[in-house]
Formats: sequence, structure tokens, C-alpha cells
Amino acid sequence: MLVDVTAAPDFTLKPKVELHLHLDCSLTRTALHRLGNPIGEAEFRRLYTAPERCDSLMDYLRAIGPSCEALQTAPALTIAMDELLRALAADGVIYAEIRFAPHTHQRGGLTLDQVMEAVTEGLAAGASATGIEARLLLCALRDYPPAENLKVIELAHRWRDRGVVGVDLAGDEAGHPAAANRAVFDRAHALGLPVTAHAGEAAGPDSLREAIALIAPARIGHGVRAIESEDLMAEIKARNLHLEVCPSSNIQVGVFGDYAAHPVDLMSRRGLSLSINTDARTVAPLSLSLEYRRLAAAFGWQTGEFLAHNLEALRHAFLPEEAKPTLGGRLIEGWGS
Repeated sequence: MLVDVTAAPDFTLKPKVELHLHLDCSLTRTALHRLGNPIGEAEFRRLYTAPERCDSLMDYLRAIGPSCEALQTAPALTIAMDELLRALAADGVIYAEIRFAPHTHQRGGLTLDQVMEAVTEGLAAGASATGIEARLLLCALRDYPPAENLKVIELAHRWRDRGVVGVDLAGDEAGHPAAANRAVFDRAHALGLPVTAHAGEAAGPDSLREAIALIAPARIGHGVRAIESEDLMAEIKARNLHLEVCPSSNIQVGVFGDYAAHPVDLMSRRGLSLSINTDARTVAPLSLSLEYRRLAAAFGWQTGEFLAHNLEALRHAFLPEEAKPTLGGRLIEGWGS
């Protein structure tokens, strides 16, 4: 158990924003049932979740394999996205940005545009069923050739008015520096695509500095290793960079030894812009409500902290500005009640 939440409040009904969530880390058992695989809970956990404590980020990433293998057909992608939105809505999430690497879903012969057609069909179905607002981020991967990643940027541009709101650099930062994809993200900026980038999780402050300098993201996925450098934290604050923090995920992959050692509370008190996210809802397994309970139990977070960070998440969301006031009103009303 990462932290004892027995006495923590239940946050399920509170409205939430989630900016850092991977589709292929969040395949639900209900989705598999709809696809004709009536898998039991114990077998599902055995196959699709990672250990509570992994030896490394790569150990964690290997656990994604079975989910990714299951998401190689159009029906699977559509149903997985539909069911993920239903799970998010049940968790109180009112806006989410869901990311995935489309070129990892082509083993069954789908073209990149067919992948997008399937995923956006599921996005529309889930949104219609639940009323949740959700958009897509397309991931370029550090360990893929830049030429393949460039196709993802062009794909995001083509689908920008059909659910896509930005692009991400994801993957193993420790073994694959961001420099190889500088031209890829130069193209993203030229096309006016908002950018986020994984950095400062498996590697330290230098990885963050490189991503900021070469990729020029508006947001950073994780970014928690910034705590190791006062100068870097000052730069992040000065640049108004938003950190998509995923505490339980960081602990699961061994970045921090336990919840009490995680710097999210200190970073919050230092005034950094950050949001709370799950990263994965199956590989973990986790919900945003459970993550909030852990924060309340470990650091005493209450309404003020949760509302503030949800409003920061919304402020830095890649959603069009005109759509934000209504969602902001729901956050304020929901946390004030």
C-alpha cells in the first residue's frame, strides 16, 4: 500500500481535470468483455497491471505490452476509448486530455488515419454517453526514428479539428535524449500545435533542461526531478511551465521510495503550476479519486489545494479558451459545495 487512505475523504463526486493519461495504459476489463474476452478480475490484474513497485521505468513500460497488443484493431480502439471516457466520468472527471502513440497500433494493418478514425469514434461515443469533455494528444516516441515521429506531427495537424489538441514527446528519456527529435517538434511549432513533453522522471534536471531548450513545451509530463535544482524550479516558474504530476506512477516506477518522499507537496507550496494525474488507470491500477485520497492522507491536502490545481490544469489545458469558463465554473461550484 502506497499510503493508508482509510481516513481520507471520498473525492469521487468532486469535479476534476486530468491532463496526463495514456490510452494504452488504461484498457478496462469492461472493454475486453465487449470485445469478446470475458476475462476475470484476477486474470486481468495478472496480465494488465504492473507490480506496485517496479525495478525501473522500463520494467513498468513492459507491462503495457498486453494492452497495446489488444489495441490493434479498429473495434478495439473504439471500444477502449469509449469505455475509458465512461470510467473517467464515473471518477468525476469533467475534462481530460488522453494521449497515445498512433504508430504503435498498426500491427493489425491499420493506417495512421484509420487508427485516428477508430479512436475518435470512441471519443465521440464516450462523450455522448457521459457528457464528459475530452480531447486527444498524439505521442511521438523517443525510441522511434524521427522520420516516423514526423508522421505523427503531420497526423495531429490533419486531425486537429477532429479531437486532437496537441502533441507529446514520450518514452524512455534516460536512454533517448530529446535532441534527436528537435526538428520533429520544430515542425509541430511551425504548424501551431501545442506541445507537452515527458521529462524529469526517469532522468534528472539535465533532461528537463534539454527538453525545455530543444522541444519548447508549454507543459512538462512529470517534471518532478526539478526538485533537485533550485535554478531549474525558478526557470520553470518564470516560464509559466505547467507540470503534469503523477505521484503514484512516480513511486511505482521507483523515482521516489514512498509517498511521503514525493515532492508534489513541496512543489505546490513553492508555487509551481501543476496538476494531479494518474498517468495510467490499469497498469497502476488507479483512479484520480484514489490519488486525491492519497494526497489528503499523506500531506493533508484539502479543498483549497485540489481546487487550485484543477483550475491550473484547466488554465493550461490545450482546449480552446472559449470552452474553459464553463468548465471552470463547474470546478468552483463542485469544490465549494
